[in-house]
Amino acid sequence: MRRYSSYVLLWMMASGQVLAQVPSAETAREEDDEPNQHDVFAPLGTESDRSRWLLEGAELVLKPRTYYLYRTYDEADTRAGLALGGGLEFRSGWWQDRLRLGATVSTSQKLYGPSNKDGTQLFKPGPEPFSVISEAYATLRLGGDHGVRIGRQTLDLPYLGKHDLRMVPNTFEAVGIGNKPRDGFAYMAGYVDAIKYKDSDTFIPMSEAAGAKGTDKGLTFWGARYRMADQSVYGLLHQRTPDLFETTFAKAEKKIPLREASHLWADFSYTEQRSVGAALIGDFSTHLISAKLEWVLGSRKFRLGMSRTDEGGNIQKLYGNPANYLSVIINDFDRAGEDAMTVGYSHDFGQVGPGALSLFANIVRGDTPDTGPIASPDTTEFDLTVDWRLNEGWSEKIWVRFRGAWTHQDDDYPGADDLFDFRIIVNYDFDLL
Repeated sequence: MRRYSSYVLLWMMASGQVLAQVPSAETAREEDDEPNQHDVFAPLGTESDRSRWLLEGAELVLKPRTYYLYRTYDEADTRAGLALGGGLEFRSGWWQDRLRLGATVSTSQKLYGPSNKDGTQLFKPGPEPFSVISEAYATLRLGGDHGVRIGRQTLDLPYLGKHDLRMVPNTFEAVGIGNKPRDGFAYMAGYVDAIKYKDSDTFIPMSEAAGAKGTDKGLTFWGARYRMADQSVYGLLHQRTPDLFETTFAKAEKKIPLREASHLWADFSYTEQRSVGAALIGDFSTHLISAKLEWVLGSRKFRLGMSRTDEGGNIQKLYGNPANYLSVIINDFDRAGEDAMTVGYSHDFGQVGPGALSLFANIVRGDTPDTGPIASPDTTEFDLTVDWRLNEGWSEKIWVRFRGAWTHQDDDYPGADDLFDFRIIVNYDFDLL
């Protein structure tokens, strides 16, 4: 673990006027669980639980995960793997209502993964199984839901987050101060020192993770967010890695009521990135505009979306959590000069047997320049995700997910390569305390 004395992370989320009640089922937004889209501002603060001893209210949760991934290309080598692992999470109670400890041991063990089919990111390159203490932190309550957290931990912000779409999430070495407001105004500022990627057991400096080998620079960020009672959200976030690049992200997501059991969500986000200082990973300046309109009609959702990336360069997602509304299973559709459009559909079938069944599907088309220094093949991706969340008897808390994606690239472009991707993921939670 890196030296925490070097940390200066401040993650402050203070509420101007926080509504005391939990959002009702009518106002809480139900979104598709697409782990490759992260435009949320997840707070880092303290829970409202109260206790006097570390073991009072302590939690020990075993979260096994089984993951099968098969990806075949027209030209490139096939990638395939079957992993068993997950995490064992410990959260203490609050000692004297002030101090709480947390830790997570994560592992990914290889059940199937030949070397000639490496590249699934289920394991370390090789492929090799691994285990790691992915979280180890202490939280000090300052008052109310405000607190300081120091150690290895997860973050979940646009372009800076866990990106939990394999066996083990990204985690970070950081220290933070903040709170967990439900609604109203919140603000944040901070510094992150190192990252451990989802297919690694080693923490490395943020600048080295971005491609500047032999450097040891961290990342600072600040931002603000306002969430309304109807769950409409407005947010701004800025991140900077000295001598590499900076990212500014802004979003507005507005709920528009129509009639009973029907409403619209109008979503808009903007990303700007540019190199700074010595520009150790290249000199660039680019931006991304993304918008989505979603019509919720009872248990069904229909959506249209578009995005446009500037010709100044690809959007960098070097620390996880792509934030384009059109980012799907395989592609993020944020290449230099790319214009993309999507149509999508979601359906919640309700209780089917011992579990709740739902699905969502997306079609995304991305067009890029055909010639010049930023030329790349036009791409179309078709996705389908089926979720079955069991909720009865011994099977309670089992989540079975089937995902399929087919990507077609313009055959006229040199190096274009179509692919088919299929995944089966099974998650389970065991409360051991």
